[in-house]
Amino acid sequence: MKTITIKLPEFLNSSLDAAASSRKQTKSAVVRDLLMQALPHGGQAAARKKARPSLHDRLKKYQDAGPTGIPDLASNPSHLASYGR
Repeated sequence: MKTITIKLPEFLNSSLDAAASSRKQTKSAVVRDLLMQALPHGGQAAARKKARPSLHDRLKKYQDAGPTGIPDLASNPSHLASYGR
């Protein structure tokens, strides 16, 4: 995890101390929970993106393959010998 430093007014620091004591958590854990609730997506978008491969990665095995799964026959000239006759 990254470490950040913030400056808080005394009344916020007192409120944070009280919240941490009542939850039996560290002040860092309380601030993390509050930020997860306050920020859009709660940081889940980045985690979801890492956990799931992209569509491009999932379809890479089908690259250069037709509906049968066989690579394109047009790349082999012997298959085109009788084409157009």
